[in-house]
Amino acid sequence: MTSLLVIALGGLPTPLPFQPPLAEFSVEILQDSAVGAPEGLDSFLPYGDEKCPTKAISTSRALGGALMALERTQAWLGQNPKVEAKLFKKDTLADVKKHLTYATPVLTRQCKAATLIDEWKWPGGLSSKLCAPPKLPIRNEAWLAAPKGATAAAVRVQSAKDPCQPRVSIALFDSKGKNRLVVNADFGGSMSATVVGDTCQIELTYDPTIEAFKPEWKACKG
Repeated sequence: MTSLLVIALGGLPTPLPFQPPLAEFSVEILQDSAVGAPEGLDSFLPYGDEKCPTKAISTSRALGGALMALERTQAWLGQNPKVEAKLFKKDTLADVKKHLTYATPVLTRQCKAATLIDEWKWPGGLSSKLCAPPKLPIRNEAWLAAPKGATAAAVRVQSAKDPCQPRVSIALFDSKGKNRLVVNADFGGSMSATVVGDTCQIELTYDPTIEAFKPEWKACKG
């Protein structure tokens, strides 16, 4: 019978703290869907309730913030080569960036809905398998894929504790359709990210005691 071996976390390399910022989500991400229309391949994803029904975010601007997080994570891994080697092949995140460059929005959606973390964050290792568009549109999600069909990114938004503020979760995939980075921005709270390796994950959570993002290994399976 095949079993999964959980590797002791004590045997993993110790990553350096991740110095902020993780990303910069500017005010331009926030949009009013009642004013104007998105330009080009952009889309507005609504999140407000009856108090602020036209509140939305710009998908393309949110992805711009996620790209900054991707670049900073790649630079951080360059300072932690043993950590990168444990996660995946060198320059895997460079492949993610290149893959996203050619991606465009698609109408297809996840074949099976993901189990969200804290009810709003994409899980690390999000499935990239997409199926036909749902009968009812999912207005608070946007998916992007490369010309040959491999999933490149998923953006999801919902209201924060303040219904007029958003919580945004963005998953980025490599050219083989494997989720490699999830970036979470709570406009009423803090940011976080998950780096997804072949057998391990690292969570980056802001720690005010060190004024940096604390990297923590998730149990590795192999």
